[in-house]
Parts: sequence; C-alpha cells; structure tokens
Amino acid sequence: MEVNISDLTWDHFIYPRAGKSDKTISAYVEALTVGAQFPPIKIQRVFNYADGNGTTEATIILDGVHRWFMFKERGIKEIAVVEWKDKPLDYEKNKVALLLESAECNTSHGDRLSASDKKRIARDIAASDPECKWTEEALAEKLGVIQQTVNTWISDIRARQKVCRNIVIVRLNRLGWTQEQIAEIAGMTQGRVAQIINNTNFSEINNLLSQGRDMEYIARHYNMDLPLVWALRLEGKTDQEKFKELGWGLRTWDQWNFNKCDERFGDDWPGRIPAQLVAHTLFYFTKPGDLILDPMAGGGVVPDVCLLFGRKCQSFDLAVRDNRPEILCHHWDPRNWKWPITKKPDLIFFDPPYYIKKEKEYEKKTNENTPSISSYTKEEYERFLEGFFLLAHQNSKPTTSMAFLNADWRDFESTPALKEKPDKSITIFDYHRLLSKTGWKVTHRIGCPLSSERLSGNQVQSMQDKRILGTVGRTLLIARRS
Repeated sequence: MEVNISDLTWDHFIYPRAGKSDKTISAYVEALTVGAQFPPIKIQRVFNYADGNGTTEATIILDGVHRWFMFKERGIKEIAVVEWKDKPLDYEKNKVALLLESAECNTSHGDRLSASDKKRIARDIAASDPECKWTEEALAEKLGVIQQTVNTWISDIRARQKVCRNIVIVRLNRLGWTQEQIAEIAGMTQGRVAQIINNTNFSEINNLLSQGRDMEYIARHYNMDLPLVWALRLEGKTDQEKFKELGWGLRTWDQWNFNKCDERFGDDWPGRIPAQLVAHTLFYFTKPGDLILDPMAGGGVVPDVCLLFGRKCQSFDLAVRDNRPEILCHHWDPRNWKWPITKKPDLIFFDPPYYIKKEKEYEKKTNENTPSISSYTKEEYERFLEGFFLLAHQNSKPTTSMAFLNADWRDFESTPALKEKPDKSITIFDYHRLLSKTGWKVTHRIGCPLSSERLSGNQVQSMQDKRILGTVGRTLLIARRS
C-alpha cells in the first residue's frame, strides 16, 4: 500500500532512539540515488491523538523514520508502507505497546538501538507502569536483551513502586476500606491485598525515634505520607494521649480558636481548615472505629485526622489527585442527587465552600459540567444545601450526627455596615433554618473563629475609615436526626 508522505507523523515518544541520525539519512539518500531498494515503512493509524491542535487521528511511524526523511529529502511524495495492525488503535491506551513494537523493529535492522536507548525505554515504561503490567520478561523479549539486564535497569523503580503501592494499601485499610475495594484501586487480587496488609511491618519506627530521627525523616525513609507515620506512631494510645503527643491543647469549652492550620495534615488547598478543629469534632462526637463521611474533602484534612484517631472515612471531591487515593470523585448534582456509599455513616463532616468566598480559587478546580457551588446565586446555594441535608437525612441512621462548618457571608466588602443589603448575605441562622427544615436538630453551636491576622494593617485601616465591619466568625453546627 502507498500513502502520501506528508500524511505520516514522527511521534517522538514512540520513536525509540534519543534522536535521528543525519549521517544515516545521508547514507540512505546516496544509496537511493544509485538504485538501492528499501523495505516499506511500518506505520499505525491511531485515534485519541493529541497533536497540539486538539485531539485527532494520525498515522504514526513505527519503523523507518530515517527512510521517511530520506524520501522527503529526495522530494518523493508517495511511499510504500505496511501497517502493524489492520485497524486504528487508541493512542493513549496503546502508547507503551506502540513504543515496544517500534523498539523491537529497531533491534534487528537499520541503526540498531544502543544499550542506553534500550535502558531509557525500559525505565520510561517502568516509571509509567506502577501496576507492573509489563513484566521484566516481556520487556526483555521486546528489547532483545536478557531478563537480568532489564532487572538491573529498573530494579530501583520497581522497589519504589512496591513501597508506594503497599503504603496506599495500608492507608486505605486503616481508613476502613474493604479488601475488595482496595484490590480494585490497586489493580491486584483481593488475596494479594490481604497478604500485604498482614505482612507489612513498620516496627522500625520506634527504633528510628530512639536514634533521634524526626517524623519527617521517618516519612522519607519509608517513602510514606506524614499523617500515616503519625498514625502508626500513635497506634494504641487514647484520644487524649494523641492530642498531647501532637502538641494540641484539648479545648474543654465551645470556643475553638485555632489561628493556624497544622501543616502536617491536609494539602495546601483553598479554604483549608485546621486539623485540630476536625480532631476536636471527632473527640466529642465520635468514637474509635466510627465511619465518617467527608462529602467535600478538598485538601484531605478530614481523612488525615481520621487516620490519626482510628476512625474510618469515606471521602469525596470533584478535584481528585494521584497522591490522595482515598478521595474518590463525586459530583453532588442537585439535578440528579446520588448517595455514593452503602453503609450509613456515624458522622458527616460537611465543610462546603463558604458561599462565594473562594469562588475564584474553586473555579480553577472545576468545569462547566461540574461547577463549584461557589458559583451559585444565593437562592441556588440555599437550594443546594437544602437538597444535600435532605439526601443525607434519608441515607443516615437515627444516631448519625451532622457536623456542618460554615461562616457568615455578608455584603461587607467595600460596603459600610450601615449600607449592607441583607439579600446579599447568608448567615449561620440561614444554615440553622435549613437543617431544621430537612429533619436535623441542632444540638451544639461551637465558635471556630477565623484569624483576623490574615488582613494587613492598611486593609484594617481602610475598613475603619469606611466604617466597614468585617467578619471573623465561623461556626460549627452539630445536628442529629430528629
């Protein structure tokens, strides 16, 4: 079969060498001039291919890039090709297979792949294959080397992946995930998951501590996230002992002042809340082993604290990340409400965006099909909360508690207090009303004020000059099903 030479694409990821050889192209041009015959170029049609101008279809070169350049230099428009598979392939799903086919072609003819090229290919594939779908044996066969050579090239990558995978399994297990759920996430059998859970040992943590190593060092040593290291270190201690070990004073009254977030727990995230606030909620309103639902997990503070205090946790968010396997993607769609878990929670820790306060920050993490509730009008925002509270009531048990954290949002920015418009405000009284309307009885109102230090002296002076009354109030409402 012949194709137009301009229809072929040189894909640099699929190309197995570090670069093309101008010397080889010149030799091919000279040979073609004196009548040499060259085999057809090997190609593959693909779709789901990003070419810089949007996702599209393409015909990529698997073998014969130097011949392609030779024909182009000689001005030849139509060239002979042979296709690897007789139907188009999904590029994203077959990138590694395409690369290995190209590499295998270049181990037997033309400019042979160098050992460094083969090593680079093996390491690139291993690094992008944490589930080890491509075994050392399969890579060795494709690259034309013995299996021991591939083992040597990628052993460090596989070792790190094994540790990371085991850490994820341990973390999810401690958060109350079933072995079946973990197996699906980890891409392995349930039996293998059970084996890893039963055999993973972190007893060396105490030895490292006795040697004067800090928790950050231990986390790096195990290639583990810091919250899990703390959870393992504090295992077996009471909640009160954990507060003491973490350096958190245990508040006895219904005013919880935490000016700063504890950087050890949760990711940097818009509207990040202090881990101490979550810990106090768990201390007073749950017991070890209880199931906590975090419907808008954000930076993961709630699952991190649940890990510390031995509570199970199911977390959901629109924006999910590779470093947070415990946070699953879920869109709370008011047009089609769906409850994502079957087991009824003991506590729902609901920390939604505070009306439009972080609208710009949340816009970056959402899209038009799954908008942030920060983009809602006041009426839409209230309807959303009413719908969620009702859905939660329907999917809870009689003893379930709702911990709802939010703050007054008034029309105070650039507006003097006397001129504020109530129809542009939403307050804790509105949230109390919505909870009561949907079958929840508020039992506690806990003050959790925001820090006033977030405003500069100039900003404060400007507010005073204009008689603007700001707000640092934030309230945690605890409600039970009524």
